[in-house]
Amino acid sequence: MKLLVVEDDPPLQAALVRLLGRWGYACERAGTAAEALAWLEQEHFDLVLLDLGLPDRDGLAVCRRLRSLPRHQPLVLILTARDGRRDKVQGLEEGADDYVVKPFDPELLRARLRALLRRADRPLQCELSWGPLRLQPGQTTVLVHGRPLDLTPKEALLLEQLLRARGGQLSKASLLHGIGDGRREVGDDALRAHMRNLRLKLSAAGTAPTLIETVYGIGYRLDPAASS
Repeated sequence: MKLLVVEDDPPLQAALVRLLGRWGYACERAGTAAEALAWLEQEHFDLVLLDLGLPDRDGLAVCRRLRSLPRHQPLVLILTARDGRRDKVQGLEEGADDYVVKPFDPELLRARLRALLRRADRPLQCELSWGPLRLQPGQTTVLVHGRPLDLTPKEALLLEQLLRARGGQLSKASLLHGIGDGRREVGDDALRAHMRNLRLKLSAAGTAPTLIETVYGIGYRLDPAASS
């Protein structure tokens, strides 16, 4: 899952990105309303963590603009120091899905994120599956033949993308973008290393070595024959 962190305080922004990365989410970051709107015009995000006190524009303006987009509209979780009752009511009325006040408890934030993302998936299927694999989006533990297997956040994001494609081919560029954390570029060598480690873990857990196929000149896909 891909999240956008909109926060103008660099240390807090970096801390949020690190925290979300540990929880298995891919992230991009923005420090102004203009940067956030540029991201939202060009990318698909599942959820936006939105500060209200941005330097160039109030965060509520970003929320209103987001809710006017004709295409996909991500969830919005306002994360702000404004703790007044009127602020909370206004935030929710302007289109936010949840409202969390700073300073926040990381575990409570994680629970609120999970609850929002689960709700967004309904009535769609929350669990992703392919043959012996079962994965809850945003989690780093996959079930292989019913047994849990721990993955790194990058490995889990790669597997989530492959599962969502349901046997379709994914380019290296799309996979690289899907595991980006907004902090540094992930190159082809790193992608190959993550994919190699993912294959080794799945194979050791009992899947066929060919479960993840290399599509030469393009990228990767899950073996269509292994879907049942």
